[in-house]
Amino acid sequence: MRHDRSVFFRRLCHSLFNGKFFGKIRRHLFLVDGVRNTLSKLALRHPVEPRKVLFCSFSGGVECNPKYIALELARRRKDVDIVWFIDNHAWRRHRASMPERMRCVRMWTYRAMKEAATAKILVENAQRLLFRDVPPKRAEQYLVNTWHGSLGIKRLSTAKTNVRKKAQILEEQVDVVLTDSKFEEEVFSTSFFPSTPKLRIGHARNDVFYLPLSEREAIASRVRLSLGIGEGEKIALYAPTFREATFFLNANGLDFDAWVKSLASRFGGKWRIAVRLHPHDARALEDGVFSLPKSVLDLSSYEDIQELLVMADVCITDYSSLIFDFLHSRKPGFIYAPDKAKYDENRGFCYPLEETPFPIAETEAELCSCIETFDAALFAERADKFIAARGAMEEAGAARRAVDLIEALLNNDESSIRPAGVLRDAGQEGSS
Repeated sequence: MRHDRSVFFRRLCHSLFNGKFFGKIRRHLFLVDGVRNTLSKLALRHPVEPRKVLFCSFSGGVECNPKYIALELARRRKDVDIVWFIDNHAWRRHRASMPERMRCVRMWTYRAMKEAATAKILVENAQRLLFRDVPPKRAEQYLVNTWHGSLGIKRLSTAKTNVRKKAQILEEQVDVVLTDSKFEEEVFSTSFFPSTPKLRIGHARNDVFYLPLSEREAIASRVRLSLGIGEGEKIALYAPTFREATFFLNANGLDFDAWVKSLASRFGGKWRIAVRLHPHDARALEDGVFSLPKSVLDLSSYEDIQELLVMADVCITDYSSLIFDFLHSRKPGFIYAPDKAKYDENRGFCYPLEETPFPIAETEAELCSCIETFDAALFAERADKFIAARGAMEEAGAARRAVDLIEALLNNDESSIRPAGVLRDAGQEGSS
């Protein structure tokens, strides 16, 4: 309790100094039942607009599957009004720099309520558009969920209690969930989406790994330049997952210098460790709850994790599903899981970590050893077997197929929404 009180006051003080205090107050006032219900009723007086699509990411910014679907929709359809839900943390960044043909609305405002109440289609990657932030979904609206993981390790059914309680609402209101594999469909069917139609089209955010090499190199160069990464400098991206009971694990206790020495020994060249925190931890970092070592490059504020994965030479995580996105690149990946037994007991894994193709370490000494003895040929072989065993869809065009679905729903054509359907190209469907 004393720790929780200390964290609260620390975050309160930092919000006063970084100019975000009043935004947080506005959010809490907005979520008061009486205020929210009144604004919701007013918003529902407006009719649904047949050519409006609203996008939202759980991080509150423009990223993940919704971003790449929105970009494809903007490219293909000039007559569609594309709106983004943006939270207080991302508002300053996005209000003047949205992608072309898109506009944004600040969450926890009446305007946001109205945009959500009048959009024909709602697209999100988590649970943000279902509960306290927006009016109830209307009969003439469609809700498409893309989720934000891929072949993930963590069990969804053991997430926080307040998350599990939302499963019934997810089941009732989501019209279709987009997946990339038979495995993912099985996970959804035993957690949040038991009978929701599932359409296997791949994840739009991973199309970036199937661009021509020249385009991927251009993305990497642009990202490196924007981050001030030196010419010839190699990057190992460390991206730990969020833990419900605590903030970033051992933030100042990791020997990143040892990691760098092992990376240089195995792969050669000059290496640098970059850290990309989970959005929840990134906000705690921003609020002064903990700090990162000065020796690392903090990339937590860089919104598009896919671009970071394209840029990175190596990826290290504990249980974050982003490493399975990174797997598309076929570049070296490692799992560093110092609290493996405890995490398995509290949250649980969908399958043993040992089934992944990644070398696994529970201590920093083991991690350094895994790096120094990394076998590229064995890793490639294990990666292919892992992907095949989970019935994963590994190919480009997921964003295009998602927009095919959106266009059909804009015309009230629900024929593409089929349980456990597989959509590979427009007009070519099959069942799994």
